[in-house]
Amino acid sequence: MQIMSTKLYQFATRCRELGAATVTLILFVSVQLAQGADGDLDPTFGVGGMVVTDINRSTDIGNAVAIQADDKLVVVGTSYKHNDFSSEDFVLTRYNTDGTLDPTFGRGGKVRTDFAGLAAVPSSVVIQPDGKIVVAGGAFPLFTFAGNFEVVRYNSNGSLDRSFGDGGIVTTHFPQGSYASDVALQPDGKIVVAGTVFVNFIIGESSDTDFALARYNPDGTPDATFGNGGQVSTDFVGLEDDAFSVLVQPDGKILAVGSANDSATSYDFAAARYLSDGTIDTSFGIAGKVRTDFGDQGFDRSRSAVLQPDGKIVVAGFATSRGGGVQNFAVARYTSAGVLDTGFSNDGKMQIDFGDCCQSANKVLLQSDGKIISVGYANTEDSDSDFLLARLSPRGSLDTTFGVGGKVRTSFGDLNGGANGAALQADGKIVAVGFQATFTSLRAQFALARYLNSQ
Repeated sequence: MQIMSTKLYQFATRCRELGAATVTLILFVSVQLAQGADGDLDPTFGVGGMVVTDINRSTDIGNAVAIQADDKLVVVGTSYKHNDFSSEDFVLTRYNTDGTLDPTFGRGGKVRTDFAGLAAVPSSVVIQPDGKIVVAGGAFPLFTFAGNFEVVRYNSNGSLDRSFGDGGIVTTHFPQGSYASDVALQPDGKIVVAGTVFVNFIIGESSDTDFALARYNPDGTPDATFGNGGQVSTDFVGLEDDAFSVLVQPDGKILAVGSANDSATSYDFAAARYLSDGTIDTSFGIAGKVRTDFGDQGFDRSRSAVLQPDGKIVVAGFATSRGGGVQNFAVARYTSAGVLDTGFSNDGKMQIDFGDCCQSANKVLLQSDGKIISVGYANTEDSDSDFLLARLSPRGSLDTTFGVGGKVRTSFGDLNGGANGAALQADGKIVAVGFQATFTSLRAQFALARYLNSQ
């Protein structure tokens, strides 16, 4: 009897152990499922991972985002009420980590900067180590290209930093007009801005534009040690050359990336590298310049670039083929010398098709594990114009552990929307920003989405 009781006790104990292990396994799996997979919308952000913001019952388009040291999000974009763009201004919004507007920033989380009747569009934003916010873009007289680089610095509460330039604003004039597309910070606090200078613009005829760079001292004055009075322009083959992204390498060299038009191959990915004083770095590519055609002599343009720790350069944008009938995300990787890296997708180039027309990657991000994220949208002006994300392995193949087959599509509604900018949080989550059209008098609103992501 004692033996039978002992066996029953042992059996009951074993059942409890197995039950506990089963419960533990179920809880573990449940937690893993609750955490979601890479590419899933983050349910702790906004409503189901998405946020929309109206500025002032206006057309509002988010262009870029930067993440502060406290993980708050600063989004920059443009806002206007009239289709003639006469009220177009720089607009900044700041969000808490849960996606709510930060009331300590500007007025209710929003800041607007007017440029005295000019059509003003901010393109990029960066956060200084002291928390000040630097925004770059352009301001134009209506219906002309005779604009200027505009660089604005804000204090951390959204007020203009009066110690910078003229009351917080620096205007840089290039002959014939210009526009700034990207901004980067040097470790010494100097500010580098890249964009386009209009050398010759004639409506209905071929134009001549060049890469344009400007560098500023920390107080906003032009850096006389850079180029000609703080300015540099670079021509490729005498047609349209436009810089959309700028990087500062650890060795102080500066890389500008965009597109160059060639009569033989049409528009190509283009890059130029400069020494710290603004002179062209002839050790890069061919005499300091690189052009890459994705085939079919189509319209290929790089919109964003990122530097790997090993010095390799990843750029993303779009490539067209079949006479312009197909336009895909396009990604290329170069060695530090400016040569296509054949360890990436065999030939250094990769295209990603989401099944839509007019797809463009507008931002490229690099994870700490070397995976590459491209973010953009299909500019169809229809309901299939959505936020699009893709993740590649370090060798250039689609990463099937992200979204569906390496791709993610996010729709904010039945009308068109799209992502223009993105950033990686310290925890690996992806924040994408852009716009979403509406059926109401709000026209379009800032749109943000945050995605789960491990790295």
